[in-house]
Amino acid sequence: MTIRRIFLAVLITLLPAGAIFAQDEAPAPQSAAAADLDALVAQIKAKLNAGAESGDEFSAEAKAFDDLLAKYAGDTSEDIVKIAFMQATFTMQILEDNAKAKEQLLALQANYPDSEGAKAADKALAYLERAAAAEALKAALIGNPAPELNFTWSTRDGLDKLSDLKGQVVVLDFWATWCGPCIRSFPNIREEVAHFKGTPVTFLGVTSLQGRVSNLESKAIDTKDDPAKEQALMPDFIKKFDMTWDVAFSEQNVFNDDYGVTGIPHLAIIAPDGTVRFSGLHPGDPASDVQGKVTALLKEFNLPVPN
Repeated sequence: MTIRRIFLAVLITLLPAGAIFAQDEAPAPQSAAAADLDALVAQIKAKLNAGAESGDEFSAEAKAFDDLLAKYAGDTSEDIVKIAFMQATFTMQILEDNAKAKEQLLALQANYPDSEGAKAADKALAYLERAAAAEALKAALIGNPAPELNFTWSTRDGLDKLSDLKGQVVVLDFWATWCGPCIRSFPNIREEVAHFKGTPVTFLGVTSLQGRVSNLESKAIDTKDDPAKEQALMPDFIKKFDMTWDVAFSEQNVFNDDYGVTGIPHLAIIAPDGTVRFSGLHPGDPASDVQGKVTALLKEFNLPVPN
């Protein structure tokens, strides 16, 4: 499942249709439109849980959104706006069609200009602009020298900057302790690390100071304004989650603009000549084919490959 679909699954779980927008007053009895949207959301969630992946598998749901908006044509209540907003979110994150999602958000603003949904659409459109800029940056990165990373702490002695690893295939995993999808991808990374053991391949988990360490104890440990404490807790975190690869804190934010990181986990693969060959991969997504990509680079540079 891609990071977008993971995000939508979380959105649907945490924000049922009747709670997409903040409500200070006590909830009113559910309208027919809200009930219809809840049913459609449940249908989408069921398909996600069943492992549906491609946009083609959600064609019925895409049509259902159009049918709902047609059914309630002329109604400008917030429940109808929620249908329009969820449709744009679905188009962006399930169908992965940002251009169409932008059209839907602009239509929402035009059709319901004074609604809460129109305000939410502003934020969604801003996200789309950032995503487009990040995609353009990632495309420009490919084949060019990897932007430098400076490390303030690392499990590998003497590793001060990314360029110290030139001559190897480097797999960068941008992550953080609070990131559930990052942690869930650890078994995949552990498997790849074992596969490439003894070859000139370095897997490096890159994070930055977050002001807290999560998932080590029952509650997040506050490390705000105490970098030494946050870094000192990392070995315990590494041990708890059996992280068999190197980990480093970078001076640069984990949401690294140079690498177009807008969400984590985010993998970038760097060739032995120091150029970026791939960026924006998800370590938990089989379609990323990290093993195949790394093996191809080893062969390209006439370096040892696993038996």
